[in-house]
Amino acid sequence: MKDKLRKLLLIVPVVGFLFLVPLLTLISKIPGGPLTPTASYSVWENRTMAVFPQLTAKGFWDGSYFAGWETALSDQFYGRDYWLKAHTRYAMLRRSASVNDVVITEETLLPQQTATDYKDRDLDAEAQEMAQGLAALRDQVEDYGGTFLYVGVPEQRSILEFSYPDWQTTNSEYRQALRDAFVSAMAAEQVPFLEMKPLLEGREDLTDLYSTVDHHYTLLGAYETYLTVCDRLTAAGWDFPVVTEDQITFTALPNPYLGTYNRKLYGQSPVTEPLWVCESPMEVPFTRMDNGEEVEAEVFDLPDSTWQYVYYTAYMGGDQAETILDTGREDLPKVLIWGDSFTNAFESLAWMSFGEIRSIDLRYYTEKSLPQYIDDYRPDIVLCIRDDLSYLVTEGNGNLTS
Repeated sequence: MKDKLRKLLLIVPVVGFLFLVPLLTLISKIPGGPLTPTASYSVWENRTMAVFPQLTAKGFWDGSYFAGWETALSDQFYGRDYWLKAHTRYAMLRRSASVNDVVITEETLLPQQTATDYKDRDLDAEAQEMAQGLAALRDQVEDYGGTFLYVGVPEQRSILEFSYPDWQTTNSEYRQALRDAFVSAMAAEQVPFLEMKPLLEGREDLTDLYSTVDHHYTLLGAYETYLTVCDRLTAAGWDFPVVTEDQITFTALPNPYLGTYNRKLYGQSPVTEPLWVCESPMEVPFTRMDNGEEVEAEVFDLPDSTWQYVYYTAYMGGDQAETILDTGREDLPKVLIWGDSFTNAFESLAWMSFGEIRSIDLRYYTEKSLPQYIDDYRPDIVLCIRDDLSYLVTEGNGNLTS
């Protein structure tokens, strides 16, 4: 009898939960009802939540209608954030090896990794193909008197791999093989290449330069990259004002900062850091165009209050297909930057040095191919900024021809 009662006490709450949560979810969808519905966008997951599908004959017969309901229920169930936070807290209290695919150390959050199987890939051939494409762009730029420079920046897990615990695979062997193949191919094709990792990894405290909660560099890391790029461009004969250390003031925002990895811990991360912004007396008036439309002339997109979350998208407002910052100083070089999100923090500093900066992200910009854009714009300087995990990625900003 006691065994039956014990089983009943275990089963009843579970069955009740299975019925109660869907019921509360449906009630929360009633317009003007007593329950607040789940938000349409998840701050923690950085995505729009699925909505309940409309019934159609096609969707009914091919099963997509029912699959849509399953996805929507997963995204919209009542109290979703509460339950996910509770599950995350439980995993953290258990000291799980990783929580929500995040490896937690005392000072750093890092992505959990699995060993990359690359033995069947010909990295040398892939690198040669990429370097040849970049060499073609170099020739295109140099033919009209411009300067081309590829800037390779380390991704957080690459530069901070020493922070991983012993049990975690770091993929360092794969990254080294990838790096060796790319560096060798770039040298063979004589493509101007600035590799930032060897210049940074000797620093005593890399967590000043790279985020402990996000996969990007900090604004201080972007500034180190900016200064190094300026050195290379100055050596190539270009004359422009450089924002030196005595001309810039960095400020840590009081707002809580949500990066790639502490987002996944639903605001319960034991590791925190501020987001940095800067001011400089070198700043000059400028105009800004995003995707063909004039927008507010700002490089930092910040909330109105100090209690609101800030994100890496504070730099340049996040990824844009095309951004044009024009300072009106026609005597200074025109620059085209293309690359992934590492360009954003860089641009928020570099614009002060040039007459005009254009930035395109080929994951979103589709109006012209990169060679066509260069041919039409004819920038004085063309910079590619990509992280070292993306050297051989041919999609998006690795698509050099179409």
